[in-house]
Amino acid sequence: MKTIAIRSHEHIRLNGRFDPSLPHFPMMWSSASAEMKLKASHLEVQLECQYTSMAPYLSFTVDGVRSQVFVPQKGKHWYPVFLNLSKSPHMVRIAKETQPFGGDSEGFVSLIAIRTNGTLLPLEKEKMRIEFIGDSITSGEGCKGPRSFMEWVPMAFSSSDTYAKLTAEALNACYQVISQSGWGVLGAWDNNPSGSIPKVYTKICGPVQAQNAQAAYDFSFRPDKIVIALGTNDAGAIGSPAFTDPETGITYKLTDSEQDMQRLTDACCDFIRLLTEKNPDAQLYWILFYDNGPIYCAVSSAVNQMQTAGVDIRLSVPLTLDGMTAAQMGSRAHPGIKAHQKISKALVKLLKE
Repeated sequence: MKTIAIRSHEHIRLNGRFDPSLPHFPMMWSSASAEMKLKASHLEVQLECQYTSMAPYLSFTVDGVRSQVFVPQKGKHWYPVFLNLSKSPHMVRIAKETQPFGGDSEGFVSLIAIRTNGTLLPLEKEKMRIEFIGDSITSGEGCKGPRSFMEWVPMAFSSSDTYAKLTAEALNACYQVISQSGWGVLGAWDNNPSGSIPKVYTKICGPVQAQNAQAAYDFSFRPDKIVIALGTNDAGAIGSPAFTDPETGITYKLTDSEQDMQRLTDACCDFIRLLTEKNPDAQLYWILFYDNGPIYCAVSSAVNQMQTAGVDIRLSVPLTLDGMTAAQMGSRAHPGIKAHQKISKALVKLLKE
């Protein structure tokens, strides 16, 4: 058995934002993963984990079989990924199933090393690089159901069943995710302006503090495609009570007025400009889960404006939330696996065009 530091081998592919000055691999955003191909019969991984209330869930997938989904123990420990398999090539993916949780902002999980009796082999080169930006749907909240389960806890998340994972798999792409439940463009579903994805996009992992998360991201991941799935929580804010900042006393409330929808359009345009500045070679796709109404009109206006300005961006509605069938529903009134499959099918077609 030999031990290999997770950052030391060229045949281990790490997906997801992290601070490269750290010696290990902090798994920060949803879908952060390590992929490898080994000719071995035995594989273990060393993880370090800390949390107070919101435990991270990880998964091990071996040759397409998701063999384990679990919460790592606190501290540093070794975990078996597979034992006593044939000593032939095996594909392995170690993934974070949950999003970062701001309510437990010092919590973290890091992949430190692997231990194996075999040899790492070169991975097949990816055909595409995709970045997915979104909210709870992109994070996989409620994805695996059942519809009756309504607890807001980490076990309700399943990044490996999302449209992002399915789309990347279908296109033989590597991908990373920036997503947070309840967050939107202007602010969160409850009108809290701090719940804005554009406001934290240039940070490594804005919702949390641990593992240098608040440091500036170096944009070392160079996507060919960027999929933005924001707007659902801005819609939610219209129907939610006003939010008053306890420190400043300022009250925030998004409405469907012409003035507020223009603010949303302007904010979408600003975000698109930021995305093109940081990712100059990427094609952009904004997907919505509404095909009418004020949010659709505001985002559509922004996309049209940016197209006129020469930005390569398209708008698509792969699924409407009010059009989901009972079979497509997951838990917490969120899209389930069948809905994510439908979104992915439409998105794969779009990204191939």
